[in-house]
Amino acid sequence: MTAEEISTARSTTPNARIRWGILGLLLGVLVAGLGIAGFVVLDKGAGSNPASKLDSLIDPSPDPAKAREQALAAARSFVQRFNTYGPDLLQTDGSMPDYSALGEVMTAKFAKIFKDNAGYAAEVVKDTGIDRVGTVYAVGVASIDNDSSELLVAGIVDFSYPDPKQSGARIEFAPLRFRYQVSLVKSGGAWKVDDLDDLDDELPSFGEASIPQGQPSTDPSGEPSGDPSGSASVDPSPSATGTGE
Repeated sequence: MTAEEISTARSTTPNARIRWGILGLLLGVLVAGLGIAGFVVLDKGAGSNPASKLDSLIDPSPDPAKAREQALAAARSFVQRFNTYGPDLLQTDGSMPDYSALGEVMTAKFAKIFKDNAGYAAEVVKDTGIDRVGTVYAVGVASIDNDSSELLVAGIVDFSYPDPKQSGARIEFAPLRFRYQVSLVKSGGAWKVDDLDDLDDELPSFGEASIPQGQPSTDPSGEPSGDPSGSASVDPSPSATGTGE
């Protein structure tokens, strides 16, 4: 071996050792990663064998308890917003955009039906000055599966109108009780309202009923009844059947 070859061998040997060292380190990291992944699959996966455990992690089954809580919250929020509107929401052009925005939590079919009703509600507020505040007291699950659910919602709506005899004062009516069945469907991972049925009015559901032109209807339960009084008086303890909060 010539002096030049010996010099070249000496200069390349450390580089080769470094490359082999890096390769060994990477191989060790890979083995450790596979070990951790295997532990996670065996520990967190559901099933009787590694394949089924891996499948459960890749495509986990929905959490029934979480879906139920989300459905309850969606129904509660919708009904409360549906029954709450008044002069505070009325814009100078006679519309109530914040109330109309409720269509965002509905399916396309139900939102189209609601759009007309929201217009009637704005007309009534503009013409009469009515103020409505919905309060939900009970929400229960009647049925639920992966992509649909039926919720029972109970509560009251407080009504008031401007006092024609005293500027700035309002006349309060006895609160109106309601019991609704709210139909939800799962869309894009979120619960959307697909229909609403007043269980006490013996009429078709809100989604099925047609509202004739010139006959405004702002609530499926109708207008408040009873004589106006200085303060509302009612036992605020309606309950819904089924299990819920």
